[in-house]
Amino acid sequence: MLMSHIKTTQTLFLAIIMLAISACGKTPAARFYTLSPMASQSAAEHTSRVNEQIVGIGPVMVAAYLDRSEIVTRSSPTKIELASFDRWAEPFEDMIASSVAENISTMLPSVQVIVDPWPEAKIEYQLVLKIMKFETDQGGKAQLNSSWGILQRSTGEMNAVYESKITVPGSPGDFDTITKNMSRALVTLSEEIAAELKKLEKY
Repeated sequence: MLMSHIKTTQTLFLAIIMLAISACGKTPAARFYTLSPMASQSAAEHTSRVNEQIVGIGPVMVAAYLDRSEIVTRSSPTKIELASFDRWAEPFEDMIASSVAENISTMLPSVQVIVDPWPEAKIEYQLVLKIMKFETDQGGKAQLNSSWGILQRSTGEMNAVYESKITVPGSPGDFDTITKNMSRALVTLSEEIAAELKKLEKY
C-alpha cells in the first residue's frame, strides 16, 4: 500500500510539473490592428455620388523596413523594434491606400476615389504616394515622412511632387494608442493632398 501511495503521489507530482511546463510554453495570441480613417459621411451623401469627378489612389509604396506584418516602433535614432505579437491586419501599403482614399472621399464629397484604378477607369487625376518613414517612438510621437505627386492621366504629366513631414505628439501607450496616433498622422497627410486636389479642380 505504501509503495502504491508513493507511486500515485509521484505520478500526480509529475503531472503537475508537465502542466506547468505546458502553460509556460504557450505562445501568446497575436493581436491585429488597422489604420482608421476619419469619420465617413452618411449613406445619403454616398448615394449622391453619380457621374462625378473620379480620382485614383496608387501606387502606394512603403520603405522596405515597413513592409512587414509586425508593427514597427523606434527605440533610438538607429534602432527599430518589431512587435512580437502586435501586427497589421493586412499589407501596410494596402491599409494606407484605403485609409487615404476614405479620408479624401470624406474631405471632398463630390469626388469618387478608386484605389489602384484599372486602365479603363475615367480618371483625370491619380495620386502616387511613397512612404519613407511611418512609425512612433517610445514617447508615443508619430512621424510620417512621405513624397507624393498628382498625375494628370490625360497628359501623363505629374503636376508637381510634394514632400510631407508630419509629426503628431503623443504619450506612451499600448499598440491601440500607437495605431490611433498613426491614423491621425495619415489624416493630416490626406488633408494636404485634398488641398492640392482642390486647386486642380473645383470640387
